[in-house]
Amino acid sequence: MVATFLESMDSDDAEAAEYLADFGRPSWSEVASVAALAVRLRLGAADAPLRSGARGEALRLVALMGLLVHAAAATIEAGSRLWLGGRVDWLAAPPGDWAPFLPHSAWPTISTIAGLLWLPAYVGLLLGHRRAAQLLAFLALLPAAAAAISVATDLPTLAPLVLPAWANLLLSGLLVLALAAFHHDAPPVPRRPWLLALGVAIAVLLGLSPLVGPTTPWVLLDWPGLYCLALVGAALAHLAGPALGRPGRAPSWSLALALLAPVVVGLRVLSLLQYLTITPVGQRDALLVVGALEALAVLAVGVPLARLAADMLRRLTPTPAASTASSPPTR
Repeated sequence: MVATFLESMDSDDAEAAEYLADFGRPSWSEVASVAALAVRLRLGAADAPLRSGARGEALRLVALMGLLVHAAAATIEAGSRLWLGGRVDWLAAPPGDWAPFLPHSAWPTISTIAGLLWLPAYVGLLLGHRRAAQLLAFLALLPAAAAAISVATDLPTLAPLVLPAWANLLLSGLLVLALAAFHHDAPPVPRRPWLLALGVAIAVLLGLSPLVGPTTPWVLLDWPGLYCLALVGAALAHLAGPALGRPGRAPSWSLALALLAPVVVGLRVLSLLQYLTITPVGQRDALLVVGALEALAVLAVGVPLARLAADMLRRLTPTPAASTASSPPTR
């Protein structure tokens, strides 16, 4: 279609060529239509080539896993706020030494409520309401943007938090953009396994929450550490699929896990840089050693995942429909 537009600009008549140069450009709606078609073909539309379809499915898996993490974390965060505020009567009151960590302004409450929008965004996407899910995810992104701006405007006291805050905003923004892969031509998301994954993630985080309280010295189970452990576990299960009697590994899962590996390593490295400035010297060495081992473990599984994904994508052959669509038009 782009070649057709370009050929329509070629004319041997000087007067016609001058007119086309001034008024022959395609309209913005036509440009947007061609761009949208290109994106859909590369993000797994119904008539997309197999490799593009696998890449699109991998991007959707990355977006789903990102939404899953945000939804589970937002649920645990909201429950923790209610507990710390004394709103959960059937649970024991928080320890007295947690008083300095209680919210002392309205902003943490507002941020927690806005963060809860990740949960309906995730569920809405599973139910097929992609437009609503994209809107809710964008609204849930606003607290991260406000936090990044806040720490940037108060550099003398919040300098160690600037880089992590902006990294969180960048990754959350990329997650919202990745939701564009769920276009109307994309296959529906299987609801049951992803709803089950949400329940499992919330249960696991709830079980680990006593180990990561604000006063516990066990700070190695921070969010980047949990991401490393989760990714390494998922990667090992995926790589060991044939040995476990599951030979049918989808290339989209290999590519999705390979794409997540550098992101998780980057988060782990950023957190270690932050610990260099805010952690007491007595704990710093242990944090750095364990954090480095976690990053190396992710790299150790990320490299074979990337090779596996590349090999599986290389073996995919284009469908006849895709080959016909990609061939030049006859005259």
